[in-house]
Amino acid sequence: MLPDPIDCVVVSYDSNTFIEENNFTESNRDDYNLKYVEAVNSSKLLNLVQFFNATEEIYAMETARSYMVSKRIKIIIAIPVDFSELIIWGYPGLIDCITDSSDIQKIQVNINAVYDSIKIFVSQNNLTPQFELNGFEEFTIPENYSSGYNNTIVLVLSFMIIGVGMVSTILIIVQEKPIARLLLTPVKRMEILLAKYITYISILIVQNISLVMTALSFGLYLVGTVFDLFLALFILGFAGLAIGIFISTLSKTKTQANQLFFATFLVLILLSGIFIPIEAMPIYLQAIAYVLPLSHGSPLITGIITKGKSVFGFDFFSLLGVSVVLVVLSFILFQRRKYEV
Repeated sequence: MLPDPIDCVVVSYDSNTFIEENNFTESNRDDYNLKYVEAVNSSKLLNLVQFFNATEEIYAMETARSYMVSKRIKIIIAIPVDFSELIIWGYPGLIDCITDSSDIQKIQVNINAVYDSIKIFVSQNNLTPQFELNGFEEFTIPENYSSGYNNTIVLVLSFMIIGVGMVSTILIIVQEKPIARLLLTPVKRMEILLAKYITYISILIVQNISLVMTALSFGLYLVGTVFDLFLALFILGFAGLAIGIFISTLSKTKTQANQLFFATFLVLILLSGIFIPIEAMPIYLQAIAYVLPLSHGSPLITGIITKGKSVFGFDFFSLLGVSVVLVVLSFILFQRRKYEV
């Protein structure tokens, strides 16, 4: 079974108009860049999202890079100015490949897909297989930073912040006996639960500030802004708090709360898309995965750290929506909960 084709964009600087050196006259020759585009379309490993003719569109490469930042594509294939000319004169053809290196595990896979298109191009046009593929990695870690540390911290941040949020709140309702006594006072249930949220949100803010400062002090290479990273961690941590408090209001005993926590956290990890791509899951599991916080938290944090994306986007508002729904359900359950003094 072939893997899903990799989304790519072809940016061509090549032209089929040449100026002869002897008499300075123009002549038209085979336009091999369009033939290469046909080979990309024929490859089962690549999915051509768009073709740009940079001789007519001066902002072609900038547009292509914006596609990569927004995760629309994984590869930019750039065809140099003298591509057709070199092939006609019998020299090795040159192709530049700019691959998304924010996921280091897929760099070689991306390059192999481009090689597959070159193989098809050579076969379709009866050319001597002499091509040089120049690879360029976009969103790489500078040499003075530890790539191992940066790649690891990007993966664990989402697990860390949502896990801490859930662990710190799964027992705040189910195990606290003073709540039953508070209900004998004029204090309303809504005020009790609201006080819980305010307290743990304050703790979450302190935790996030400490986490960001620690990560940066240990050598985190951050392309985006500190504010975006903090806000991304906050909304993900808040989703963890909302899940934890929801479990606490739903559970009748501490044992039940702990069991629900482990089951929920396991499902969050398995359907996060980090270990198993969401696109490779069955349709019904994809629908569930896109509702869960980790499927949005990890791409959100990765985009900010490695690509400098803004925190405000689809993933952020998805996390916000899930959190609001859980908060509303928690208040409803807490209002209907029965206590014995």
